Amino acid sequence: MIALCGSTATAIADPETPASEASETPAAPETEVPITAADVAAAPPPGAEHGRLDPLDRGDGIARRIGRGLLWIPRLPFEIIAQPIRGTLYLQDRYDIVGKLTGVFFTTDRKAGVFPTALFETGFGLNVGARAMFKDIFGGQEKLKMRVGFGGQFQRVAKIELDTGNLLPGPVTAGVEARYELRNRDHFYGYGNGDLEMATLPIDPLVDDTAVSTRFGMRVLRVASHLRIELPSNLAVTLTGAVAKKTYKTSDYLGRSDTPLEEAYDVERIPGFRDGTKFLYTEAELAWGTRRAASFYDPPGMRGAGNLVLVYAGRQHGFDEEAKFFRGGAELQHYIRLARGPRVLELRAYGELVTGSRDEVPFTELPRLGGRKVLRGYEVDRFRDRVATVAQAAYMWGLSYDVAASIFVDAGRVHSSLETISTADLRVGYGVALEIYSSQGMLVRTELASSIDGGLFAYIAFDPAFDTRSRVERY
Repeated sequence: MIALCGSTATAIADPETPASEASETPAAPETEVPITAADVAAAPPPGAEHGRLDPLDRGDGIARRIGRGLLWIPRLPFEIIAQPIRGTLYLQDRYDIVGKLTGVFFTTDRKAGVFPTALFETGFGLNVGARAMFKDIFGGQEKLKMRVGFGGQFQRVAKIELDTGNLLPGPVTAGVEARYELRNRDHFYGYGNGDLEMATLPIDPLVDDTAVSTRFGMRVLRVASHLRIELPSNLAVTLTGAVAKKTYKTSDYLGRSDTPLEEAYDVERIPGFRDGTKFLYTEAELAWGTRRAASFYDPPGMRGAGNLVLVYAGRQHGFDEEAKFFRGGAELQHYIRLARGPRVLELRAYGELVTGSRDEVPFTELPRLGGRKVLRGYEVDRFRDRVATVAQAAYMWGLSYDVAASIFVDAGRVHSSLETISTADLRVGYGVALEIYSSQGMLVRTELASSIDGGLFAYIAFDPAFDTRSRVERY
């Protein structure tokens, strides 16, 4: 059978016609015509195939290029310092050193493990110990964690924590924690925003904001539980309750610049110091969070976009006729991705207050600033009072897929009441940080910080800089 299409005849074999009867007509050979310059004269030039005649705005103007050039000035020292770290990460990538070590301390399925720990913080020294972790035993991503440690800020610390993971129905998780601490090196600098001075006679801290470097000891027993409910639109509600008992004493440890507590302050005028404190604390927290990696190519846990808006309110009910007061606060975070690399601007504002007066609230329960979380560049708990406010900013850039560096500045102060909130006499800290990531998230963060008041502090942490501990953990 012959089918005619246009002026070209093509032979098509009828499946019912024997092959011997099918006629075949060979196709005419196609003649390839060479392309000339005239054929492509009207084609767009390379890179302009989109057809637009106006210049494209690629979001990389002269101001941004100048800014990136200026940021190379602080970046260069990091590039030099990071070379040994990059070499270590190369060895890790090639030989899987962490994986081999993990195999020593964890079971084959990574559901159980016991491993040593070491932590360091300026002013406290080295803490060593061990941690144990058991997870997903019942298939619900539940976790059981245990920790013991000695030295540094803690003479002894023991903790056991259980998180239900996905065992509970719906978007609900719960947890319970029991903790024991024996501490002997905590700082007390009185109340307020005062400058450090030498004590000439015992100070009444309730009326005199003179700051003197002293230390005290503390024993803490605490049992806490929480219930977290994930809501639509990135909202979450967390309900927390805790029962705690704290007793205090003067410290037998003194640094070179420390004065014995009883020589610097009238301890009878430090609320809670003589009799300790026992209380029940309950709190409700509402958070909206979209913090995330800005690109698929960024390491897990490296935040480069999104926001956090968090508010909370709690009530501390003292036993044995102790004071009862409310605690409240808010936190705002915003991440701005400036360019690939990644290069990210991190912004944070934090505020906290208590309703009780200075002479009612036990001195360890007041809002505090200083340390590796809020107002870096100052000693831990350098400032305390009824109200605390702080703002933080950091510029972070990736040195490699596994390593990021940042420069940061923190500014804030404490206030005796809402009426006295002021931006005068702000305390300002600044420094540099280095973060190392794995496929599971951030492994470790190291910081070196100072302030306009001097001093140099080194911190090692295992959580992101803007992850504030809950009030139950801090107080």
